[in-house]
Parts: sequence; structure tokens; C-alpha cells
Amino acid sequence: MKALEAAAPAASPDAGGLQQFWLVAAPILKWVLAALLLALVVFAAVKLYQWWRRRRAAVAVSSGPPPMAVNRLLQVRRAFLSALPLANRAAVLDLPTVVVLGPAGNGKSVLIDLDVDWKRQARQFLPSYQKDPLLQVFLGPDCVVQEVSAPLLEDETLQARGALRKLWSKCFSRRQPGLAVIALKIEWLEKTPPGEQRRMAQLLRGKLNLISEACGGPVETRLCLTHMDEVEGFEDFARLLKQHGVARSFEIPKQGEESKLSSLLEGQEQYLALGLTSLPVDAFERLEHFYSQGGRAFAALGRFVSSLLEGDTLSFKPRLTRVFLSSPMPEARAGGTLSVVPEEGATQAPRSLYLRTHRRRAALIAAVGCLPVLAAYANFYVLLGDAQEQVARFERTVAQMREQGLEGRGEAVEGQVNEAADAISHLWSAARWWPPLNSSFPGEMLDLRRRLAEGIRLSHLRPALEYCRKYPHDCRPEQVVYLLAALHASNKNKLGEFVNGSIQPRHSRRWSSTPSSAPGVAEAAGSGQNRTWITSLELREPLVATYVLASDEPWERTPPCRRGAAQVAHTAEEDWPCWPYAERLTVESQLKPWLDHLLFLRQALEAGPKGLAELDQRREERERLEAQLADLDVYASLPSVINLIDTAGIQSNSRHFQGIESTVQVLDWLRTNRDTLATVLDMEEEAYSGLLAVEKMGPSELLTRDGLWLTGNKKGPYRIELLQQSFEFRPPQLSRELLQALLDVYEKSGRLNMGPHAAIRPGQLILSRTPFETDLKPLVDDFTQRLKNVQLPTDESAKREEYVQKRVDVFAQGYREGLFHSLRGYRFVAPRKVLFDELARLTQPSSDQVDMLRDVASRASLEPLEGPYYEPLRNAVAPFRPIIQLMSTDKSGFYAALAPYHALIAQMHDELDTGTKRGPAAGAAKAAEAPAKDKEAPEAAREAGSDMSSAELADMLTPLERVALAMLLEDEGSYLRKAQEWLDQQGISGELRQPFLEPFLQVQRLGKQELESTLARQWEEASGRMLRSMLERYPFNPASPQDVDPGELEVLRRKDGAFWIYVNQMFSRVCVERGTQWSLRGPLREKLVLPEQMLLTLSRLSRLSALLWDEEGRSRPLMLKVQPQPLPTPPIPGVFVTMSSLKCGKTTAYGFNQIPTWQDFPVNWWDQQVSSIVLELRSPSRDAPQYVSLPWNRSAWSCFRLFEEAVLTTDQRRQWSLALQGNAGSKRGLEISFGLKGEPWVPFREVPR
Repeated sequence: MKALEAAAPAASPDAGGLQQFWLVAAPILKWVLAALLLALVVFAAVKLYQWWRRRRAAVAVSSGPPPMAVNRLLQVRRAFLSALPLANRAAVLDLPTVVVLGPAGNGKSVLIDLDVDWKRQARQFLPSYQKDPLLQVFLGPDCVVQEVSAPLLEDETLQARGALRKLWSKCFSRRQPGLAVIALKIEWLEKTPPGEQRRMAQLLRGKLNLISEACGGPVETRLCLTHMDEVEGFEDFARLLKQHGVARSFEIPKQGEESKLSSLLEGQEQYLALGLTSLPVDAFERLEHFYSQGGRAFAALGRFVSSLLEGDTLSFKPRLTRVFLSSPMPEARAGGTLSVVPEEGATQAPRSLYLRTHRRRAALIAAVGCLPVLAAYANFYVLLGDAQEQVARFERTVAQMREQGLEGRGEAVEGQVNEAADAISHLWSAARWWPPLNSSFPGEMLDLRRRLAEGIRLSHLRPALEYCRKYPHDCRPEQVVYLLAALHASNKNKLGEFVNGSIQPRHSRRWSSTPSSAPGVAEAAGSGQNRTWITSLELREPLVATYVLASDEPWERTPPCRRGAAQVAHTAEEDWPCWPYAERLTVESQLKPWLDHLLFLRQALEAGPKGLAELDQRREERERLEAQLADLDVYASLPSVINLIDTAGIQSNSRHFQGIESTVQVLDWLRTNRDTLATVLDMEEEAYSGLLAVEKMGPSELLTRDGLWLTGNKKGPYRIELLQQSFEFRPPQLSRELLQALLDVYEKSGRLNMGPHAAIRPGQLILSRTPFETDLKPLVDDFTQRLKNVQLPTDESAKREEYVQKRVDVFAQGYREGLFHSLRGYRFVAPRKVLFDELARLTQPSSDQVDMLRDVASRASLEPLEGPYYEPLRNAVAPFRPIIQLMSTDKSGFYAALAPYHALIAQMHDELDTGTKRGPAAGAAKAAEAPAKDKEAPEAAREAGSDMSSAELADMLTPLERVALAMLLEDEGSYLRKAQEWLDQQGISGELRQPFLEPFLQVQRLGKQELESTLARQWEEASGRMLRSMLERYPFNPASPQDVDPGELEVLRRKDGAFWIYVNQMFSRVCVERGTQWSLRGPLREKLVLPEQMLLTLSRLSRLSALLWDEEGRSRPLMLKVQPQPLPTPPIPGVFVTMSSLKCGKTTAYGFNQIPTWQDFPVNWWDQQVSSIVLELRSPSRDAPQYVSLPWNRSAWSCFRLFEEAVLTTDQRRQWSLALQGNAGSKRGLEISFGLKGEPWVPFREVPR
């Protein structure tokens, strides 16, 4: 649906609103539908996964108690929050959470009652939740405490883990990590066996791991020893500590130092001496007993902590901070056990936190409220950018067409104009939803319309006006006037209304509330007509409508056109919108073409058949005159158009159209004599057509014909008075006279008895027996019979026989070509999806192939053709005798001779229908798909890689690919070869074989496509797995800082490398190696397309492998030659350069001041060690020589990098620069050179990357 097609007013306001909504919603509708579909698929997948989990869990616990629901604990939290007032819930959600854990009966509830004032909160209508036996939630003044029951602590099922994970993911976060407190009764630590303690520590560690997972880091964990009042002497100890201001809690030692917990009391022995002086005797005895016996409980606590901290590989280790001592007595109890102390630096108070939260929500609400406005402006801006891009693309197309000199007639740019206009229309539609947008971007909107109108003017209107300026005699004045009217039309003047009124409703355009056409000339000019002056001028109505709509003001040339004569030649490029006629128009000059044509027609009719033959030479002139008559109604409003141009407010008006009033007179004269002129032009056409028809008629029809053409009701006479000339035409008399003259000419030239009898032309195909039975056979038989019964001269009889023989020759050729055309026209074109069905249908008696062969056999088996005239026809059907014999039916009506062919088709169908990849190939495919579906299974990926590397190509191919490969390789047992052998037995050769081979060739084509895809996929996988990473590093990639380890190159070893083993398994069937060059096997050349650069890569890798290893797989050195160059001049007085050396691994070349010679320089590429270039310097003042070197020891390819670091001075000479430290601390450069034959990295770089 075009966005701009709105010529007719809307049926109702509701329909207009729906259309506006559709224009805005249509661009994003597909994305909304896609998002909804994706959400539906995700929702279904989640539900299916949950159902599967529940079913698996139900099966796992079918023999035990029912499992815990996943949302059980989360519902406890929701019940706790739902009981709170709505105004307090948000604040409670931001409070830190404390989880209290511990074995049964270890004082968790007592600890919470002592340290959390939850009852006060409950009295203030902030209740806690204690109804669930598994989890109880207490609300304190500054935290929320969760008491985990012993059954929940000891629940190790997956359902419990999921329930706790869901609960604590809501309670903890990185911003609010929370706290965990483990309550341990002192008696439990002393009397519980170590094994039970270890089990309990592991259970607690599991719950702490879930809290750490929710927090995203280690959770702070505290230990609280409860019921300390049961230990003799603790109250005296706690009272003594409180008197001296010492806390009843201690730091927990670091991991590995848990044994220090047993000696915690030893650090408090200083208070024992103070107790001796300040406590009574019995209290001091109790205190002494506590010091002596309390170490056992703390030793057990150390073992418990060690068990709790075991194993930290797969989870966060709890961050144990302190151990608290708790007792019901206030003075003997450590305070702040369940208090959450803010971390250092976390200075944000709860009030500021709540304020920030509410501000964020307010900002979110404001953003949501402003979102529609922002979306409207954003949508408008996006649409504006799209419109600008469409207009720019249209302008580029117009500029390109102008540069190439193309005469655009609108078809080439109509699509782009429609897209640009649609884009602008979308802007207007978007503005209707937010009225301020109508005044937004006014400059951009105006510029868009101006550029669009400019592009249409240059690409569509200008070529027509330029043509009229270049060839003024080919354009009529009224056409130029209407072209200029379209050029100067705009959406704000009457001229634009006239143009819009001439456009058919389906092509009119509107993107805003433009005024409708006035019910005057415009409606009269365009209503009810399929042909308008726009189509007559070969203009495109959509382009003209868009041009008028985009033109806010009438366009005018600057400077205006000169009045009077046409513009000078050197300004023709700028004067295309001016009046093209240099002379003043007159009635005589405009009617002169009619006068000339009528004079020529009268002379041609008087000249007889020779003159009639010249009528076709004036066909273009006759068509131009007929078009002028046909356009009389189209240009009937010429006076009104001239008046509209005068009132359009432009400087180019009718005063520039000199003599245009004579055009109005000419059109009136033509309109008055239109019927007579049209009849005369039709008579001219019929006369020439009759001449052509008579030339194709047979003798009998020619002799019985009444006139050269059939005049019908056009009896005449027709008289025309034109420019003082009088013309009169009588059609019946002219027709008879011309036929008689033509018969006289034929009789004199001997052509009377030689014209073709039937409409069959040389080269025409005959595709049925009907022409033979109804045309040729009656003609030949009747001619033979008549020839016996008539008395004709010998020469006349010979002429008649020659004519008949020619007819039979033409028919035989067309009949033979028709039979071959039927054979050639058969195509077995079956897509891959329906290949099996089409092959199965091929063996049926009603298949298209059998029908075609039956038709050909029926047409080729003509009746016995007797007589000499049928000799060409007998020779034409002779090649089809094998098909006639093949399509002979037996007594049962079956084609027995076709049975072997159908059996071969059926055999191929059964082989193709055996399934897709089987055996090892299926295993390899499954193994290859496993890692793609699960990226966290590297072992599966490695197993898949090993399976694929051990699979052969035959195992990876589908039956279709195997059958096609056998045909491509021209195997003896391939179905294509068997079909050819069967055709040889039947004696069918040449083009007759093609229909029988079509099914096999189609299978070969489809299999070839899949085979190429399989080979490309295998090559891509193998090269990506074995080559890509290696080829991106040095020495294959000179720019890479990373090196290929020499051991990695073993995959390229030709003898046993994994890469070549894979290549031999996968590609040896289709490729062959000759030396080090790989190519397709002979039969596959020009048939099979391998992946790009595959053969080149194999050839280059084969060459590289031959250089690096011998046939036994032993590494061979790269043989280079080096030539030491003359030593450099000493840079410092008193210092002499005595020797240079080049070292690559174990190979070293020395240079002295002597005649240089080339030396063998084998490079052990697998063990290059340290490579360096060294200069030895000696001085009489020093005994020991001095060395200046440039070492390379940071690369496995140090020799290669050393050579490449040098500067190539000549073809075989490389130069290094060494720095020498001078006496004064300055550095001087030394240039050292070595000749080098061979570049060892070239074989590596030749491998395509």
C-alpha cells in the first residue's frame, strides 16, 4: 500500500484515524510481532523446562517424602512482607538480612530473643513471622533476622537448594551483603563426636555458599557460643572482663591457625591475677576452674572452624570475623552479635538511601511520562533522516544519469521518487500525532521538498524539453505548451490544480491537507479518461504528481528566457526551459506535413504495386499524423492552459510563444476533418496490409479475391480541401484497380503459381499431426489429383510441382524441428525436497516423460507416405524410428521396452531414499553438533574433532552426494553410465538421448550442489581448526608479534601430519596431488567447484611440507647461502674491526677482511635458539677483544626475525646497524652486511591466509 495514495477524501474520520495509525505503526509492527513471538517461545521453553524438572524430581523421590516446593521459602518471605504496612515495606526491603544457623537445640531462638528486640516491633504493628516450622523471620530495629531450622539445615535435596537460592537472591546483593551467624552450644562442642561436627560444618558450609552466591562474594560469618552460663566460672570471667572494659568477643585467627582458638583464654590470663585481688575466694576458685577447663571447648571450636573452611575451589570461602560468648545474663553476654555494622566508607544513611530510591522512582515516572513525546520527536527525527537519505540517493542517481548522458524517461527513477515521497509522507503522518511537530524542522522539510522537485525536474521534465529544443520538428507546439505547464506548476497555483486534475486518481498524491482541484478546466481535462496529455507526452503520472506536490512555488529560469527568437547556441544547456521554435508559428507551417503526406499518397496509389511498396517508408510519418489525430481531445484545453500560464505569476508566458494562436486554429481544423483524415490514413494502412496478404496467398484464393483489400462500409468518396489543394479518394475502385494491376505483374513475372499455400513459414515449428492431416496432406493429394485431371503445359506443370515440392520441404523441416523441440522441451526439473517423489512418479505410465515420448512416437508414426512429394517428410521422421519401437505397447498395454530404463530409475530412487548420513558420518555429525549446542563441554568438542578427523569422505556423504559423485567421476557402475549403455542398445543417439538422461543429470546437479557444500563445510572446519590460528602468527604473518611454535607445524608433516591425514581422507576422492600441486581429478574438471583457494592452499602447504621434512618425516634444515661482506671502518681511532659473525642456532658464519665467498648456511628451523649478528673489535690498548652484537632470543624464529630486521641494500645483501659505546659516553653506529641467497620465510608467506 502506498503511503501517498490518498487522492480521494477519506470515507469517514474513523477511517482516516485508522490509516494514520497504520502509517505510524507499520514500520515497527514487524518488530513488535517478532518480539511477541520470541517472548512466547521463551515462555513455552521455560514452562516446558519447569515441567521436566518437576517430573524428574517426582520420579527421583517417588519412594520418599514429597519434595519441598521451589517457592516454599519465598512464600514465607512474602507472607512476612504482606503482614507489614504498605508504607513500611520498602524500608524493610532495604534493611540488611541476618541469617542464624546452627544445630538443633543450640540456642538460636534464645540468641534472637536476647539480641533482637522483635517483640517491641510487633507491638508497634511491625510483626515478625513464626508460623512456618522451616524458617522464621524476625524484624529488628535495624535488620531482618532469618532463623533456619535444623530440618531445613540438614535438607540436602536439590529442591531445598533451589528454595534457599530463590529466597536469598531476594535478600542479598552486592550492595547489601548481609550477615550469617552460626550458633553453637558450648556443651555440643565438647560432647559431639568429631565426625558429627564435621558433617554439621559441611551442611553449614553449603548454606553459606548459597548466601555467598547471592551476595556475589564471601559472606561475613560470626560464631556465637551459647549457654556459656552452664560453664562454671564463666559469669565471674565475663563480669571481670566487663569491669575492665574488655569485650566478650574475640577475633577468629586466620585460616590455618585455627589451633590458636584453644589458646584464646591464655591471652586473658592477665585478668586472673586481677581477680586474685578483687574476687572472693570461691569466685576466684570458679574463675581458676574456667581458665583450666575452658580450653577444651575452644579446641573443639578450632576443629569445627577448620572443617567449616575446608575446600574453596568452587565457592567463596566464608569470611569468619569474630566469636561471641552469649549467656542469658546481660553482664555476661557479648553485645551486638546480630548487629550489622556498616563497612568503612559506606557513609550513606538509610534516610539518604530511601531518598535516593524515591528520587530514582520519581525520575523514572517523569521519564516514562516524557517518553511518548521523546518517542514522537525521535521517530520524527529518524523519519526525517530516512527521508533525507532517500532524497540524497535520488539526487545521486540523477547526477549519475546526467554524467552518463542518459535520457531519463522516468522509469529508472520512479521507484526512488516513490520511496522519497513515501518517506516525506511518513513525516506528515508522524506530525499528526503531535501537533508541535508541524512547526519542527521547517527548514529541513522545505529543503526536502525543494530537492525532490529539483531532482524530478532534472531527471524527467528536462530531457523532454531538451529533446524538443534539439529536434523542434518532432515536437508539436501544443506538446511544448503542456510540458512548460507541467514545468511551472506548483501546489499553490491554478496551474498545479490543472495538472493534478489531469492525473488519474490512482496516481495522485497527497501528504498534507492540500486544496482540492477546482471544478473547472482541471476536472474536465482529467475525468473519465485513461489517456491524458501526461501519458501522451510519455511522462510518468506519479512523478508529475509528486513534482507538483513538492513545488511550493512555481519554478522559473534565472534569468528569464528572452522573448522572441530561440536562444543562442552556446547557451542551449541553460535554455532548455525556453520556447524552442525560432520562427513564428503559422497555419501553413503546421499543416504542411499533412499536405506533403496526402500528395505522396495520391502519387503512390496512381503508381500501382510499385507505389504501394513505398507506403511502408512513410510509416513513421503516418503514425505521427495518426497520433496527432488521437491527441486532439487530449489537448482540447490548450486555450485554458495558455490562460493558466499567463496567470501563474511567472515571467515566461504566452507572449514568448509567438504564433501559438495559429496552433489553436490548426487543432480546430483537424478536429473538423478528423473523421475524413482518419479514414484516409486507415485506407493507406489497409492498402499496404492487403499487398502483404496477397503476397502470402495461394493461387486459387488469389484468383477468387475481390480487390486488394476489403473496403467494408468505407465506400467514399472522401474529399479534403487543404491549403488550396483538393484531394478525392474512392476506396472500392482503388482496391479493384490495384488488384488487377498486381495480377498482371504476377502473371508477367511468373509468380502467380509459386506463392505459399498455407500460413506455415520456413522455420516455423509444427507441434502436432493436425497441420499434416488438415493442411499438407489434403493439399498434396488434391494437387496430385488435380494435376492429373488438368491439361497444363509442361513448363506450367513443372512450376506447380516445384511449388508443391517447396511446400512439402518447408513442412518437413518444421515437422522435424517440432519433434526435436518436443524432445528438447522436456526437462526433469525437480527441487531437492520433491526429488524422490518426482523420481517415483517417473516410473509411472502417466509420467510427463512417458506422455512426451508417446506424443513424439504418435506424431512420428505417420501413415505410409507414398509418392515422390513425400520424400522430404519420410526423411524427416526416419530418425525417430527407435522411439516409435520403444513406445510400442504389448498385449497388456505396457511399454515393455521401457522396463529396463524404469528399473534403473527405481534402483536409483531406492538408493537415494535410504536416508541421509549414516554410520560414522552420523556419529561425527552428532559429535560436531554437541559442542555447538553446549559451549561448556570442551571434552565433547575434542571427541567430535577426533571423530571427524577419522571419518572418510564417503562416510560424510549423503546417498544423493555419493550417486552424484559416481556420475561426475564417470564410474563404470554409475547410473549415468548404465543409462547411456541402455540407450546404445536401443540405438538412440544424438539429441534423442537427452530426455532419457535428464533425471540422471538432475540428480547429478543436485548432488553436485550438496557435495560442494559438504566439501566447503569440511574444508572450512578443517582449516579453521588446524590452520587458521597458525597462519595468523609468525612466520606466516609477518605483522604478528606471536610466533608459531615449531612443534605446531607437525600437523603439516606430509607423512603423518594430522592435516594431511584429514585431507587424504576427505578430499583424495575428488582431488589428486601431482608432485606438490593439487588439482581436481580429470573427470571433475569444469564440473565441480571447490572452496576458494583450497587447491592453492593445499599446493602451497605441500610445497612447504616438502621443504621442512623429508619423505621419512625427518626435519630437514633450510639450505641458505651467506657471504660475509667487508668489515666496516673502525668508528673510533685506535680500534680495529677484526671479525664479523652471523649465528642462527647452531649454525655460524664468520667474516674477515678477505675475499668474500658464498658459504652454505643450513638453518635448523625447528631449533633456532638464539640468533645474533656480532662484530669483534680489538685495540692495542686492551688485551681482551670487545664485542658488539645484535641478539634475537625472544622468538622461536629468531633467525627469520633477525634476517627481516636487516635493511635490504641490494638483491642479495642485507645490512644491520650496531651501536658502539664511545669513550666519552657517545654512541656511534656500525654497519655490518652479509650476503644472503634465499628467503626462508617465502614458503610460509605463500600460504594464503
